Amino acid sequence: MTPDLLILCATLAEMSYFLSVHPPKAERMTRTGLRVFSGRLKDKAYDLMITGPGVFNAAHALTVFLEQASPALVIQTGIAGIFRETGLDIGDVAVATGEQYIHTGVAADSSIPGPLPFDLISDLPSSREGRYPFDPARVDACHERLSRGFEHKGIRVARGPFITVSTLTSSFDQASRLHAVLSPVMEAMEGAASAHIAALYKVPFIEVRAASNFTGERDKGKWDLERAAKHLGEACAII
Repeated sequence: MTPDLLILCATLAEMSYFLSVHPPKAERMTRTGLRVFSGRLKDKAYDLMITGPGVFNAAHALTVFLEQASPALVIQTGIAGIFRETGLDIGDVAVATGEQYIHTGVAADSSIPGPLPFDLISDLPSSREGRYPFDPARVDACHERLSRGFEHKGIRVARGPFITVSTLTSSFDQASRLHAVLSPVMEAMEGAASAHIAALYKVPFIEVRAASNFTGERDKGKWDLERAAKHLGEACAII
């Protein structure tokens, strides 16, 4: 059965709170060992697919799913690093207005590559920069819904561009240089890959994440995975 909502997340731990509060009705496994949980929230059916971390795993997982079904909406989710320049804090939530895989392009002396001389998706010129804009009306609706849902919980909900990396930003200085060029809200490892596949299949797509750490902070003792997972689960239920 095709679900109303397909949720993509890199690891099971990130979705642990959501699954504990909204237990799935069934679980299956793909030929390559990907776990897919199925359940319902009120009148909506969802599938939750654990993709594995990184762009290759995310692209593979979503392709496998979309070859078999066409959900009404795909949501990429998970925990993420938040940029200090946003003024947001660990535990806050953000909706992506677009994604950019910053390792796509022609090598340059600046923080990010220049655009390729060809498009990666024929009808999406921004793909030559690894950039995938999202539907503004869908982003606004998601942001408004989450803002209402978190209004009395002390959790801020932002919106803005996200970046996807294959090498995690290793210092606050490096993070500041990235923010000066791209003004991203969050950094993670899968969003642009999923956005690319969703664009190829022309499936509606959004990305929502909860901050577990500040981008550039490599001391995992300062990360709050449990808090981020809780807020992430609440965000998915609201959507």
